[in-house]
Order: sequence, then structure tokens, then C-alpha cells
Amino acid sequence: MAIPEFLSGGGEMGQRIRDFDWAATALGPVDTWPQSLRTCIRIMLASRQPIWIGWGKQLIKFYNDPYKAIVGGKHPWALGQPASVVWKEIWTEIGPMLQAVMEKDEGTYSESQLLIMERNGYPEETYYTFSYTPIPGDDGGTAGMICANSDDTEKIIGERQLRTLMQLGKRLTDLQSSQDVINLTLHTLKDNPHDFPFVRFRMAGEEGPLMDECGLAAGSGKPQIVDDLGGKMGEMTKGVWEIAPHKGIILPVFQSGKLEAYGCLVVGLNPYRLPDEKYKGFFSLVADQITNSLSDLYALDAERKKAAALREIDRAKTTFFSNISHEFRTPLTLLLGPIEDVLNDPESKDINRYRMGVAYRNVLRMQKLVNTLLDFSRIEAGRMEGQYSRVDIFALTKDLASSFRSAIERAGMQLTITSGTVTDEVYVDVDQWERIILNLVSNAFKYSQQGSIAVHVEQAGAEVLVRVSDTGVGIPEDQLDMIFDRFHRIESVQGRSQEGTGIGLAMVKELVRLHQGTINVTSTPGVGSVFTIAIPVGKDHLPEDKIVALPEGQAMDAGSRLTLKHTESFVTEALKWLPGTSEDVAAGDAAATPGGDNGASHADALGAREDIGAPKNTGPRAGGTVLLADDNADMREYVQRVLSAQFRVITATNGEDAYLKVLQYQPDLLLSDIMMPVMDGFGLLEKVRSHPVARHTPVIFLSARAGEEAKIEGLDAGADDYLVKPFSAKELLARVDANIRIARSRTEHAARLEEEVRVRTRELGEVNAELRDLNVTLKDLNISLQKSNEDLQQFAHVASHDLKEPVRKIRTFSSRLREEYGDALPGQARVFLNKIEQATSRMYEMIEGVLAYSILNGSEQTIEPIDLNVVLANIEIDLEVTIGEKKASLVRDQLPRIDGASVLIYQLFYNLINNSLKFARTGVPPVIAVVAKLLQREDNVEAMVEITLTDNGIGFEQEHTDRIFDTFARLHAKDKYEGTGLGLALCRKIVDRHQGSISASGEKNKGAVFVIRLPLVQHRKSL
Repeated sequence: MAIPEFLSGGGEMGQRIRDFDWAATALGPVDTWPQSLRTCIRIMLASRQPIWIGWGKQLIKFYNDPYKAIVGGKHPWALGQPASVVWKEIWTEIGPMLQAVMEKDEGTYSESQLLIMERNGYPEETYYTFSYTPIPGDDGGTAGMICANSDDTEKIIGERQLRTLMQLGKRLTDLQSSQDVINLTLHTLKDNPHDFPFVRFRMAGEEGPLMDECGLAAGSGKPQIVDDLGGKMGEMTKGVWEIAPHKGIILPVFQSGKLEAYGCLVVGLNPYRLPDEKYKGFFSLVADQITNSLSDLYALDAERKKAAALREIDRAKTTFFSNISHEFRTPLTLLLGPIEDVLNDPESKDINRYRMGVAYRNVLRMQKLVNTLLDFSRIEAGRMEGQYSRVDIFALTKDLASSFRSAIERAGMQLTITSGTVTDEVYVDVDQWERIILNLVSNAFKYSQQGSIAVHVEQAGAEVLVRVSDTGVGIPEDQLDMIFDRFHRIESVQGRSQEGTGIGLAMVKELVRLHQGTINVTSTPGVGSVFTIAIPVGKDHLPEDKIVALPEGQAMDAGSRLTLKHTESFVTEALKWLPGTSEDVAAGDAAATPGGDNGASHADALGAREDIGAPKNTGPRAGGTVLLADDNADMREYVQRVLSAQFRVITATNGEDAYLKVLQYQPDLLLSDIMMPVMDGFGLLEKVRSHPVARHTPVIFLSARAGEEAKIEGLDAGADDYLVKPFSAKELLARVDANIRIARSRTEHAARLEEEVRVRTRELGEVNAELRDLNVTLKDLNISLQKSNEDLQQFAHVASHDLKEPVRKIRTFSSRLREEYGDALPGQARVFLNKIEQATSRMYEMIEGVLAYSILNGSEQTIEPIDLNVVLANIEIDLEVTIGEKKASLVRDQLPRIDGASVLIYQLFYNLINNSLKFARTGVPPVIAVVAKLLQREDNVEAMVEITLTDNGIGFEQEHTDRIFDTFARLHAKDKYEGTGLGLALCRKIVDRHQGSISASGEKNKGAVFVIRLPLVQHRKSL
């Protein structure tokens, strides 16, 4: 029989319409159909848009291939049926529209219409845009209607869920407490009553319904589906739906980096959606948003606490400096008075004047440090205020800088002071300005070995600029931003001294700021530095009550200004950095004479020394030769005087100088300061210990760094002894003498044993060395492996949690990509999409395995009674999709109750059953049998249960029995059977923790048998 032209083609539905017995319906045989129906059917079958046609009073249904997805499980039954029968569940919505079409000949249009359709055996939320268009009959009037459809379900639901996620992202930021996070989360989720008709949050540890399920979700780290939610929660909200949720999902919420769950989110599921992977993926994204917000809040709170602690430490430090500075001033005053009396007494002996001169210079230095600390603490506390006077800024600055001229020129350098035009009045606090200029010029001198220092003053617009430049060592570029920070020090290897507190430039910056000015620095290493101060001219920028009134037109100049307080201490300290006349080999002492020329030596004062600047040829003294290295001239001369009665003393001004003299003179002992320019004490010690001639020279460190840690650091570096400043002369002599004696005794003893050692070494040297190295290596390796294992365990857990979010998002959005554009994707794009989905599934399974493995290794579990029947029933629910896809059967006996950790026992049987499903034979439905029997131990004390799990899968060769439980063990290629190699290793660890055993046997292509033995009773509270 010939096929009518209007029924040709049309794919499956074209064939079904041709095969349908239309003669048995009210439409009659095909050849009797009116032309209008024929035309519409031809249009419908040729269209790629979902279309259905209703014809006659009953609206007998026709539809094309694209429409099959809409009728779903009603296909092909719906063909030829009345529309009211096919769509009885939505007839109350579409019936009136179809009536208007048929009776009034009026078309209709509905956009994104919500329809609760039962296409697959359950009511389902759907959204369609469709139009009903009347079809005229051949004899006039409306004979039927045609409907074009577009499915908007995924678009509407996707936009709704994306809106919820975006609102969560916006709202869960910059919050102050965890409760704020939870409250705003619940508020946001209630704005989406379609997906969250019911929502609650349960804190970990609280009591109430579903807490067992929350614990299971938290322990496994996976969402849990709950049936009969209303029976467990009682009356619930319905959201926008007419019925309350009957299923729920439990979402564990963690804080990143923590093992324990913070709580769980209990959500009543949309009653018109199935909890498939896509739907659960959306809820996992919600839980991730909450987890991220809690983690951010935890990190922010930690930073707040850290900042508060730092502020408290800073406040306590400032208070301490202020108090201690005040306390130091009284003893310093009482020291300075008597010392000045001795220096000014014409009857004082020269030796006493010399000693008091050393004391006077160092008391002045201590007073300078105390004053600096006190002033800085006052600045920090906001208690320093200036008294600003009109000054001749160039004359004042020149006078202050000129106080260093003698020291600078004695060092072979030049000081230049120049000025440009200054036309406006300038106001400064003279005391503060003194500190500013003295600090900058002193700093320039300290870090310049040659060349010049220049000071320039000029006015530039509304500011006075003061520049202090030098040709010194310069400042590294990465240090420039920190040069004015408190306590920041650049450990220069070329400065004249390493002494200092690290607050000089910080205080200069604060003093300049009190003048409403700024200071900046430019520098080139090896070329020099330029510090530039800029302060406003005039007085309008200063507090009116802090301005000192002077006669009109008069400025405080060098002759009329207040007495300067700090110049002497700065200059005295600078002179101390210059090399003295006793820096080489000396039998006695040399120092600056107090009250006179700072360059005069102690020999000049006594008139009793001769040629002390060069080595004597009188030979070493009875006590031996000591090389003393210290950059502080007073300290060198004091220690030299103490030791010179018993030892020959050689002095050096820095580590490099000392190293050269160690090689030149080969002293019996090296006595070295730690903080020195050019090369510090540690660098000197390292070079001495690495030189074959000097390596056995005993070394004593002298240091102002007190405390057990500083001493241990020095001894660990290789020093023989460590002496903390201040020390007594007797202690110094005793330590030096003892170390020289020990070194000599060691040398003599070494000589006696040298021959014997040489013989022994020849016989055993290489073997012993290898054994020692091997033992040390193995010990270190074991320690390293243990530490690495612990770190790896913690990292695996934290990283697995953090990795789940991006992997989950890749799975969710790649799934959406396939559903939105699946048919429209080019062939190559579909191949790439398949690879993305396969790789993501493998990654997700690996993350889950690593996470479970790290949880097992790192957490303590509570022991409780467990019904194994309930455990296997829950596993069947969780693996429902896989079991259905593979048409698997799970057969089990009545299983006993045991004591154990519920999370771990669940994981044990889940891994075994999932393993059997994964390794099923192609084309053979898996059959998994679980049976149990009770065993009695020989001592009749502990009963055991033996559980046997048998499958009919691919099995394995018996030779691999011992290896399949190893971590990351795989018997099959990754491209054939996906997995992490952790599942069975995890099973063995779980059984071991329960004091049980697990074994396996198998035969290739005939299945595998796993035998688990577990105690029925555990006599522990946790494992």
C-alpha cells in the first residue's frame, strides 16, 4: 500500500502514525482525513521543534519525535489518546485554554508556564513556553489545534539556583560571627522556597531530630538523603508547594582545615524533583558557600586576635621602655657626678683619670640611649609636644652639623655645609631639631669610610629643605621602604660599627612629623645616600599654644638659642668609632684621655709606653698570645688592660681584620665580639674553623646578647666558650686561661694518640665511616619519613576537602553544558566534553578515597552498637543508581549487631560492595552475597562474627591475594577500571582498628570472596 505524501518521513513518530489503527478511532481511516489535518501533520513531522496536534472534539493527540521528551514515560501510549486523558494531571491549567481555542477560535500563548506533570510515574516540576493555535476544518469552523512547545525547565531552575548561590556569595562576606553566617544563610535560602521549602541548621553536638543522620554525614563528608522527613521532623513548612517535602538532604558543613564538622544543614527537598546528582550537586555548592564563609570568618577572627595581641604587646613594650628609661636616669646621674668629680680633680692620678674617662664616655653613651628610648616611648604614647621658636634655620643646622667636623676630618673625610635662599620665617623645636640633625649626620659618618658628607639648606616654595648626603655604603633597594621602621636594622658589612638600637631613624621620622614635615631617602649601594627633610615655613601649621614668642624680627640663632643638650654624647660616640693608636699588638693599654683631645693615647697620659702600635719582638708571654676582636675602642682597651698582665694581646677592629691577624700571628686563643662591621663574629668563626692552620684555635665569644638561647647559638656555631657582657675581670682571666690550658692539653694528648689513631684509621677508617654515615642516614630517613607521613596525612585531609569544591563545580557545570547544548555541540566538542566528565569522575573518586583514608588515619572514633542489617540497607540506598544500571542483586542473611565505629563499619562494607559492582564482568549482572556466622574463640572469652562477601565478577589471580590490600595497589589498568587504589587498603585499616582480620581469595573471571572477622564486643570507648 502506498504511503500518503503527508505521512512520509518523520522518523519514529512518522512510522508510528503510519502503523496506527486509526480506523478504530473517531478520526477514521487515513484516506478520509480532511486536508487541513493532513497539512498540519506534514508540518509537524518535518519540524525540529516539539509539536503536538489535537484533532476533533476529544483532541486526539498527534506528536513528533522532538515531543517525545515532553511526554516522557507516556510515549508511545499517548499517540491517538484524547488530550484530557494524556494530560489529566494538568488539565485544570490547560483545559480552559484549549476550550477557548476550540469554542471561540482564539489562539493562546503561555511563557514559562509552571506545570506539575506526571510523565515518568511521579509528579514533576516543569516549565514550558507554548502556544495553542486553532486549525480550521475543510467545512469551516475549528476542527483542531496545533501546539508548538519549548522546554524552559532547566533554564528556570538553573537561573533560580544560580540566583541563590550569587545571593549567598554577596551576603556571606565581611560578617562578624558564625551565628551571622548561619542566620543570613537561612534567610537567603528561604528566599528560594521552590528548592528550600523547609530548611534548618543543626550545630554539631546539639540534641534533636536527625542528629544521627547529621553525624553520619559529618563522618563520611557526604550528603545524606533522608526518607519520611515529616515523620522525623514533625510539621514542616511547604514553601510554594501544596504538599510538604517527604524527602530531605543532610549537608555537612565544615571549616577549612578542621577535621570536625561545624554542623549540618537540613533541607526539605522540592517534592516535585528527584534527588539526582545534579540536584545534590546544587546543594553541595550551597554547603561549600557556607563552609567558605565560616573559614573566612575563622581566618579573619584569627587575624583580629593576632592584631589585638600585637597592639597589646606594642603598648606593653612602650610602657616598659618609658618606665625603664625613667628608672635608669637616677643611677646614671649618680654615676656621672662622681666621675666628673674625679676628672676635674687636679690631684687625681693619671691612671684614675684614664679609667674615669672610659667610664665617662660610656655613661654618656648609656644616657644617650636612655634618652632616646624615653623620647621614643613618649612619641609612641602621644605625649611629646614641641615648643617651637623662630630660628635662623641655616645657622642652627650649620652649628649642629659642624660639631662633627673634627671627627669627620680625623677620619680623612670632608664636611661641607651650604645654603640656598631662605626668605620666610622658620619655626622648629630646637631640642627636637638637634636630635634630627645629629642623628642624620652621625648616621652618615657611621656608614661612610671615605669621601664626604654634605649638608644643604634651602627654601623650595612653601617648604624648607634640609639634605644630608654622604658617599657611604648606601642602602639596598629592598630595605628603603623599611629604613624608618622601628627597630629595623640593616646589618651592613661596611659600617664603622654595628652598635645601635634601630630606633634612631624611626625617631627622626616622628620628630619631623611633629613639625608637620616629611623625610625621605634615596640611595645607591656603594655610592651613597641622601636624606631629605621638608618642613613648612611659617607657623600657621603649628599649634598656637606651642609657639614660643620672641621679639618682632628676631630669630633664635647660634648665639641666642637654648643650650644644646645632646651634641656631646653624639660626638663622643662618633669619635669612639675611629681607630685608636693601639689597634695592633700591645703589651698594655691605649685610650682617649677624658677631658682632652680624644685622639690622645693612654701612653700619652702616662708617659710610660713606647712603640705600642707595632708588634714587640720580646716573644710570647708565659700565658700565651690572645687575639682580641671588637669594634668598640673602649671595650678593646679595657679587655686589653685586663689581659695584658698575663698574656700577649693583639687587637683587631673587625672580623676581617681579626682573620688576617689569626693567620699572621697564630694566637693561642681568639676572643671575639659578635656584632662587628665588615665581618661579624659568626663569619669570623666560620672562616677560622675552615682554615687548616687555624681551625683548632680556641674561640671565646664576647657578646651583649644574654640568655640561654644566645649562648647555645654561639656554642652550636663552634665557639669553645661564651662570655656575656658585662663580665668581671677575674671571670675573663679565668675563662681565657682555662681555654688555653684545655687547648694545649688537647694538642698534647692528640699528639700521643696520633700514631695509634693513624694505625686504627687505616684498618677501619673507610668501613666505619660508611657504617656511621649509613646509620645516620637511616635514622634521619626514618625520622623524615615519619614526619612526612604525618604531614602528608594532614595535607591529604585538608587538600581533599579544598579540592572537592572545584571538582564538584566542574561536574555540575559540565553536566549543565551537556543538557543545555548537547544536540547543538559539534562532534569534536562532545568528545572533549566526554573526556572532561570522565576525568572529573576519576578525580572526584580519588579525592573521596584520599579523604576517607586521611579521616581514618587522623581521627578517633566512638564505639557504639551497630546493626549490620541497617548498614547494608543504607548502602543499598546510596548505591541505588549503580545497582540499577548494572542490574545487580544484593543477597544477604540476617546479620548480627556488633560493637564498632559506625562511620568506619559503613565505609568498610560500602567499599567492598562498590568494589564488587565496579569489577563486574561485562554482560553478566553482578550477584553479591553477604552471609554471617558466629565463631567462638578457643579461650571461650571473646565471640567473633565471620562475614563472607562473595561476588561473581572478574575475580583475580590467587598470587595477588597479599597485594590487593596494599595502599595504591592496582591489578588493572586505569583506562579499563577506574579507582584510586585506596579502597581495599582502607578496608584493612578499618578491620585492624577493630582488632579483626580480613582476607581475600579469588579466581580469574569467576569472582572473589572476602572474609571479615570482627569481635562482637569491644571493651573500649573509642578506637
